[in-house]
Amino acid sequence: MGNGAVETMPRTRQSGQQSEFWSERLRETLEAYDEPLLRGIATRLFKPRNQWPVDELLERSLATIGNPPVIDRRIKELEPAERRVLALIAHSRQLRWDLGNLVFLVMSLGHPDGLPPILNLLEAGLLYPILPTGVTRLKSFDQWLGQAGTTGLTVFAHPAVIGRALGEDLGLPDLSIASEAGLGSAPLDLAPGVQEADGLDWPLRLSALWQLIAGSPMRRTQQGSFFKRDLERLCQDPLVNAPPVDGIATLPDVGLLTVALAENAGMIEQAEGELRASSLPDATSESLFAVLASLTGALFRLDSWDAQNGGRDEAVRNRGNPYPSAYLLSLLLLARLPADKWADATDLETWLFENHPYWKDESARPSQRRSWLPDFLLGLAYQLRLVQAMKTKEGGWHVRLGPFGRWFLGLGELPAAAPSFPQTLLVQPNLEIVAYRQGLTPALISQLARLANWRTFGSACTLQLAPESAYRALQSGLSYEGILQVLQRHGMRAVPPGVVEALRTWANKRERISAYPSATLFEFASADDLNAALARGLPATRIADRLAIVPSESAVDFRHFRLAGTRDYALPPDRCVEVEPDGVTLSIDLSRSDLLVETELQRFALPKEPSSKEGRRQYLMTPESVATGRDSGLGLRGLEEWFTQRTGQSLSASGRLLMTGSQMPPAMLRKHLVLHVETPELADGLVQWPGTRSLIEERLGPTALSVAEENVAELRNRLRGLGLGVKE
Repeated sequence: MGNGAVETMPRTRQSGQQSEFWSERLRETLEAYDEPLLRGIATRLFKPRNQWPVDELLERSLATIGNPPVIDRRIKELEPAERRVLALIAHSRQLRWDLGNLVFLVMSLGHPDGLPPILNLLEAGLLYPILPTGVTRLKSFDQWLGQAGTTGLTVFAHPAVIGRALGEDLGLPDLSIASEAGLGSAPLDLAPGVQEADGLDWPLRLSALWQLIAGSPMRRTQQGSFFKRDLERLCQDPLVNAPPVDGIATLPDVGLLTVALAENAGMIEQAEGELRASSLPDATSESLFAVLASLTGALFRLDSWDAQNGGRDEAVRNRGNPYPSAYLLSLLLLARLPADKWADATDLETWLFENHPYWKDESARPSQRRSWLPDFLLGLAYQLRLVQAMKTKEGGWHVRLGPFGRWFLGLGELPAAAPSFPQTLLVQPNLEIVAYRQGLTPALISQLARLANWRTFGSACTLQLAPESAYRALQSGLSYEGILQVLQRHGMRAVPPGVVEALRTWANKRERISAYPSATLFEFASADDLNAALARGLPATRIADRLAIVPSESAVDFRHFRLAGTRDYALPPDRCVEVEPDGVTLSIDLSRSDLLVETELQRFALPKEPSSKEGRRQYLMTPESVATGRDSGLGLRGLEEWFTQRTGQSLSASGRLLMTGSQMPPAMLRKHLVLHVETPELADGLVQWPGTRSLIEERLGPTALSVAEENVAELRNRLRGLGLGVKE
């Protein structure tokens, strides 16, 4: 559905643009109405006195929608259930709703059939259908319903209509409980014991996901689920799945929820079966409340995640999605509370299960009635600053709407922004950035996500400047001067000279990068061979000691080259490395190798010169080189997989020793005597017989036994008792 900000109810400075967008959408919809249908709607909307042409009916219908007094009269003429539908949409700030969820909402408010009030609003010209692709002419709303029942059908309202519907009594009960001692009577006071999130958890989490996907896109199946490897990468990322700093409750499948919200915000997009990072949206440069409003509005459009089950696969989605209606109902129940009252989240859930048709249905499975609303309110709504929380003496939690939640539902003014702390960054000589949380804003989070890699989230978040993060910032449009300006403007002290120099070096390197739409890459056995080829007139550009690139293959006369082979890098890696008997010397077969193998080897081994084998290049694993690879993220499993792919055998014992030796407990050097016996059977007997078993430390071999010095005398006596002599 694109950027959620487009469909958010216009109560911000962008309301004029949104009204224009929906007016155009309304025009397209009315143009698709058959003439009898349009005339019937016009009759109820503005009561024409003449038989006007269709074009004039359409223009007058559009003009009437923008006429507040007329719309007020039309709304007053509606039945209570119909006015409540418009009020529900108004409270949600979402102009587009799934038809099934609207039906659920109407039935939850006590109406036995939720569809007739919606159909009457369609016929009154105050609600409009989203027509399926390919439908250019609509004769009746029954025809529209018959296309897919209520599953997959959506409706929208115009902001000029919705803006007049707030204030309608929804008939929801007061589920408040008495305030506990020590709380102020004003509903928005942060009295002692009242907790409110800072609202930064989700902007930070989304920026971490953006970096994760910017580093490597994720693939999806045709059914919309992730491939196993990408799903593991998403669900195991420590930042995307990190618990909030002031977390109260946990949510299922946080990684999948983050993906759903990021797609809605336009931070990531799907292309050719992959999820790719797009440019960070303009919303991130708005105020914190604008970003939170956009994320909250997205909750009412989520189809791939719900608060009870987590990720929703295709089979679950096809059974309908009642959760958006339940999210809105839970917030509206909190809006019903008196100013000095709180609610128990479990009481809200009990009401929901007793009144929402999805949960009160007699055929509902026990799994449907698993508790989930408290976790939604205390886990997600709390982090979005919709609700405040208070811990009870018994250890439970009470909730109420916070200032932002009341504003979002149209019940109050937008709260004042928190004090700003522009200088909130500490840039350290080791290229680490410490970002103090109280000074972070969505705009600064967006800028930091472009130019540095997030490392930890907390009261003091940390980031790391690195070449790839600088290249990412430059690719996004930031210049070297722009990166430095961000660090200087928000820094608590001057940027260290070493950091300035590193940024300049990385920026200069990127400026020397050339892009070729297609090219031929040559790898030579040695730098001398490459020099000789260039001297003979090869029209190539040197890009490394042994590598050169030719933009056009037609410019090369291949008769002058002895080709060792060509490589298809889409295939699995070739086995082109031989492990020498010492287990740490690795020989590359140049006739079978590719351009990646030496790059892979340089992670954990050093070049060995000169090579002892003709036509081969050798690398040596040393304690230092393996430690460097381990520090850069190479693990034992990764090294084992490399050996299997590239050598065709498991990791050598010497390689395993270098990789894991530093992680093992200290070796023990003990002084022992060794008892040698004549046969293995005799050694078996001494180890088994109770008279000598306790005096033997361990068996060293078939006929060798280890004995502690203090046990030698006693062992000698017992052996003599067996008639077995002992020689020193």
